[in-house]
Amino acid sequence: MFKQILACMIAAASVLCLTPEVSFAQGSGLGGFGTLGGVEPGGRYPSQEYYFALEMYRSGDLENAVDAFEAALRRTRRDINGRWIDSIPVYAMLAECYWQMGSVPQARENIDAAMQVAIRYRGWLNKVDWRSAVREGVQMSPPTGVWPAALAIKRVPTSDRIMFQSGQPLTEQTLIQGGVVEEPNLRAMDIIEIMRGLAIASYRRRIILGPLSEQDNFVNELAESTNVGGLPQPVAQTMSGALHAAARYAAHDDKRAFPEASKSALSSGGAHPLSAIALLVQASVLAESDNAEGSLAAALACVNVAAALEQPELIGEAMQLAAGVASEKEANVVRTAADTAANAMVRKSRLAAVHCFVASADAAIKSRDYAAATLSIGHAKSLSDRRDVLQPRIDAYGAYVAAKLAAGRGEAFGMKSSSVVDKAYGSMRTFAQQHRVRNRTLVSMPSTYQFALLSQSLGTRIGGSTSDAVLDYYTSDPPPALWRRDPVDAMTFLTIDRSAALAMRLAIAAEQTDGDKVLVRTDTLLAERFSQTLPLAGRVAHVRGLASAEDQTLSDDQRNFRNQGPAEFKQLRQMVLDNAKLTPATVNDSLVEKLGQQQESLATLIAFSRGSLPRLAPPRVDEKAPIQGLPKRTALVTFAFSGSRLFTTFSLNGKTQVWTNNNTSRLPAMIGSVLRSIGVGKTRGSRLPEDNAWRKDAAALLKFLFPEASSFAGTDIDDLVIVPDGPLWYLPFDILPIDGEDAEFLGDKISIRYAATPGLALRPAPIRQKKKAVGIAASRFFAPRDLEINTAITQSIVDAAAGSILLPVAEMPPTTMLGIVLDSLIVAAPGVMDTSNPFAMSVLPYEAGKPNAALGAWLQFPSQVPTTIALAGFRSQAESPRLGDGRELFMTLCALHVAGVDDVLISRWAVGGESSAIVLREFSQELPFSGMVDAWRRARMVLRRTDLDPLTEPLLAHADKDLENVTGEEPLFWSGYLLSSPIDLNAAAKQ
Repeated sequence: MFKQILACMIAAASVLCLTPEVSFAQGSGLGGFGTLGGVEPGGRYPSQEYYFALEMYRSGDLENAVDAFEAALRRTRRDINGRWIDSIPVYAMLAECYWQMGSVPQARENIDAAMQVAIRYRGWLNKVDWRSAVREGVQMSPPTGVWPAALAIKRVPTSDRIMFQSGQPLTEQTLIQGGVVEEPNLRAMDIIEIMRGLAIASYRRRIILGPLSEQDNFVNELAESTNVGGLPQPVAQTMSGALHAAARYAAHDDKRAFPEASKSALSSGGAHPLSAIALLVQASVLAESDNAEGSLAAALACVNVAAALEQPELIGEAMQLAAGVASEKEANVVRTAADTAANAMVRKSRLAAVHCFVASADAAIKSRDYAAATLSIGHAKSLSDRRDVLQPRIDAYGAYVAAKLAAGRGEAFGMKSSSVVDKAYGSMRTFAQQHRVRNRTLVSMPSTYQFALLSQSLGTRIGGSTSDAVLDYYTSDPPPALWRRDPVDAMTFLTIDRSAALAMRLAIAAEQTDGDKVLVRTDTLLAERFSQTLPLAGRVAHVRGLASAEDQTLSDDQRNFRNQGPAEFKQLRQMVLDNAKLTPATVNDSLVEKLGQQQESLATLIAFSRGSLPRLAPPRVDEKAPIQGLPKRTALVTFAFSGSRLFTTFSLNGKTQVWTNNNTSRLPAMIGSVLRSIGVGKTRGSRLPEDNAWRKDAAALLKFLFPEASSFAGTDIDDLVIVPDGPLWYLPFDILPIDGEDAEFLGDKISIRYAATPGLALRPAPIRQKKKAVGIAASRFFAPRDLEINTAITQSIVDAAAGSILLPVAEMPPTTMLGIVLDSLIVAAPGVMDTSNPFAMSVLPYEAGKPNAALGAWLQFPSQVPTTIALAGFRSQAESPRLGDGRELFMTLCALHVAGVDDVLISRWAVGGESSAIVLREFSQELPFSGMVDAWRRARMVLRRTDLDPLTEPLLAHADKDLENVTGEEPLFWSGYLLSSPIDLNAAAKQ
């Protein structure tokens, strides 16, 4: 089924690419020959213009090469059937030009045009007079300007003028048979170059389509049309075998492609014109294996053979693959080979020279020879900057290597306004996502192209019409083979928007009513939303998380990865351990900057390295047993929106239920109605409700979200963890009546906490040494119009908690290092997040606008943040006339937790006034001793039992000032706070 789906997925996209340019003879208007008319270029097949264009392509002048190949295409033979087989290599090399220029669709179009010609003239290889394929007795002159290993290659003296017989007498019977109509012809042709062009086109099609090429009927037809047997000459058998191996590779038939490529790479110990592409196919298949054993040898053999055969266009591609598959110990061998090839090719082929210099730098970085890498990347840039050289794809590879080199030399993401890493990565990403040539935006990367085909094919269909296995591939990490072959494409694969594919996988699992699977895919969908906002799709943050995590919080695989990883990982881990030994007396801005530069550069270098990393930013649930750590009597509820559909899971006592609400268009209005009814964002009249009519709407909301809401009325649940999504972030679940409008609140019966993702809800909390100290930062939050009263209230909160510190204060460490002194931080000040730049938000009001104190800086090394944070004045879109999507709350919680904060208390709307003072005074007093969950439960209880003076509540409207008997029981004062804290997984272990 998987293979059938893959074939269907690209069928529609193939239609436009299958038909090459076709010209039909009309009388003698196209230049007559024979009865059928047409165009007969004469001379060489392919024409001399083709070879001229080929040299231009090899020189690196891609734009002029495209024009030259277009001219060569016009010189190919045409008749009533369309273009003839001499157009195959022209189409193939046009595709290579477009590939290097960064236009994948145009490359695919020309590849398919070449293949269509080969299929149309099925059997043409059997019409070749192979007796003239080898020039017997000829001693070939050694190639000039190559290195000894290439000179040592024995070459088969093949001919570029082999007799080819085509057509048949035009009779009534042959016309009735149909097929290609052609008069008898006998020509001397460069058949081998035509075969080589078709083999290169086949190889490139596999690279472009990746797994979507599997079971593609079109390329399977090509493989069948090139599968000729019984050829009498050994060299003919070998070359046709090489061509057929490339066609097998194009069809993703690696099991048959590899032995054919191995068998046909040489003919009687000598290299033939298709040897290089056969070796490249062999190396590429081996690169798909677990450890890529043998790929390096095949790739380096391809380099030498291509140089001996004077086919420099394959040298750079093979060298890049060699750099990708080489181990640290083998990297020096690749660097030396790449340098040798690059220096030899400078005059013969700037295309190959630039590519080899970049591959040399890539290999040098892997062996940690940064001086050699700097020299090689400098040579590459010098050549690439020439006016007559245009190689955008190789330049993008060079930008990737330059970014990795900068990290190896101590640069990092975002440590300055624009570091070398930022600029180089930006250049690579521009090519991958916003590439333009001749004022046209082009799809430059295979992954982007494949995602586009996937999206077109999937549409809104799920289940039987969509393969979950295909979606699994495109929503997972890039496979090892992609990292080895093309790290730029692997980075593109990671950073492309995969939300539609993730949502589709979620929908498939929901239709199968597989609760655990829906929970896992909900976790992936939500976690990806955050990680996609981080550099390299969160890879740097994953490295930080892995280096900082305590052993007991990691899985066995994660611990093994950290312990057995590269030397940089061990070095970074030791630096992190040393961070924990820092003292307030020694920490200052200068030291933080120095340590940050060192540690972030290591994290960036590891993130740029090839291969997958454990996903810890944010952490993910265990795919095999997602709720294994969920304690008994603790329920986990997750929500995930996909368009107008809402997918919900409910996990309790080892089981996970799932249901889908297919029409949620009314949900934002329902939530908004409840919020306005309790006074949130209300701009007219009294904010406080006159009666309890709002409870009816709240009860309806619970029933809407939970069809069996009465299950909450039982005694099976003590704790409830909710993972909201979309507008549900603004809904205080605590105030929803359990069973009808007169029933008790859900939050009064069950302890409720929230989490941004299931993985964050179920993450194990590290064991930390408590410091007891609580830092408090406040603005005019309690009495905005009276500074003296506001100051007094603030001081009363500080005085209530022994050892509390009112911030700012002299001699305190920088903001990102407050965890050295403080275990808890309470911020009583209005705060908002600009969701277009979320990491620029200032956590502390007195450091607004300072990049080193922004939320993004909290994520970076060597941050030592408080384990508990309360943002009592945070303002979300809950107060807006139109609800948002909860992004500001989601991003804040994710960022703080990923930065190392365990417990977060955050407000959906800012309250202020005496009510906030009461709750924070009690909260700060209990926090050092009881922990956030119990401290907050007690503080909220105290507030709800307290009488309030409307005149001391700035949130209330003028119409509320004369009200009597106002208490903290009003949901406006207490229900807006959202508590995010990990579950005590130790309780689960004891049960």
